Amino acid sequence: MKRKTSLTVIALLLLTRLVGEGLVADVKRLSPISREGGARFLFGVYHVSWIQERYEPQRYDDLSAVAENGINAMVAGLDPTSYTTHLQFLERARKKNVGVIAELYLPSLGILIDIMKDYPSIIAWQIGDDFNVTNGSNYATPEILKSRHQVAKALDPGRPTYASGGTALVKWYRSFKDYHGCVDMVGMQVYPIGNQVDFPVRDALESAYQLFRARVGELAGSGITPVANLQSFSWKEKPALFPTASESRNMLYGALDAGAKGVLYYAFYEGKNINGKKTLSEQCPLLWEEIGKQAEEMKILGPFFLEGRRTELSTLFDKVHAALWSKGRESLIVVFSTERTLSRKVEIRLPGAAHGNSAAVFKDRPAGMQIHNGILTGTIQSEEVHVYRINDVIGAMP
Repeated sequence: MKRKTSLTVIALLLLTRLVGEGLVADVKRLSPISREGGARFLFGVYHVSWIQERYEPQRYDDLSAVAENGINAMVAGLDPTSYTTHLQFLERARKKNVGVIAELYLPSLGILIDIMKDYPSIIAWQIGDDFNVTNGSNYATPEILKSRHQVAKALDPGRPTYASGGTALVKWYRSFKDYHGCVDMVGMQVYPIGNQVDFPVRDALESAYQLFRARVGELAGSGITPVANLQSFSWKEKPALFPTASESRNMLYGALDAGAKGVLYYAFYEGKNINGKKTLSEQCPLLWEEIGKQAEEMKILGPFFLEGRRTELSTLFDKVHAALWSKGRESLIVVFSTERTLSRKVEIRLPGAAHGNSAAVFKDRPAGMQIHNGILTGTIQSEEVHVYRINDVIGAMP
């Protein structure tokens, strides 16, 4: 695997149906992928980075850690022609109800898909990494990426294809517009924390949000599902600098506000030795705990982000953003601040149909805003994310 470039939960929108203990792909259209009972927002993580492979039996332990943290998808390198244990891994993933996005050795793409296409734990085929980075070794022209997509579809028309690309607005990162019709889902790499050359500290969160908006815009009208690749690693071993819990949650909701329909964190095992530890759960337990909380939040809020009608709201501040998602008789409001030090008092005028009582969705998360005469008012601190339901009699969720 190759490292994602510096400017760049896992979540993925799939149609699935529950069979026995595992998820079986049941694709009724290219995107989303569904299950009986409605769409499900899948939240996942890359197993490893480009630095080092990590297979069985260690990968079994990593799979268990991912499942226990509420994460229900994993990007995993698979080559059963070299390692028969990879098929055993797929069976264990099925039993743990973790979907697998199969990262494959591309010269053998067709052979590997044909071998594994009957394994129900596989939910997508990865056909590119850094595919739009024109000066990189993994660069794929639209013609090359489309040919891989066609190979996958010929052998397994029911599952989507996935490719991850760089997001920096520089000339050697080719626009996603050029890849319409070449893939079903595109990962958008945004890894700002500790990368001060490209993301100055004071603007890191705002820059990340604007990159997501720009790249989602390039996919508009293509039918391609945008997937956020979010940072869960430290660029350096010493001193290690992981995203804080508030930075991580801010980037998650910023990506969702920008239009992402799924999330893949990068990565669980990044290969560095940080304080004698190798996996994310050991290197940065606070971030791992936060990602687990986010996984639970997506189980509740996923239907709004996948099926709701989004309306952008004005906050009158450049670094405070808000949007409303309407679904049936309920509405969801997300307000987040990319300010690094400043608090802001906001007055956000709501659409006419959204004039009800507000209720914080999650306890122990930032809240306190109130609706009066159709205006949501209150104070938001730096880096905070507020999430409210309107016309919700249930109140705060656990």
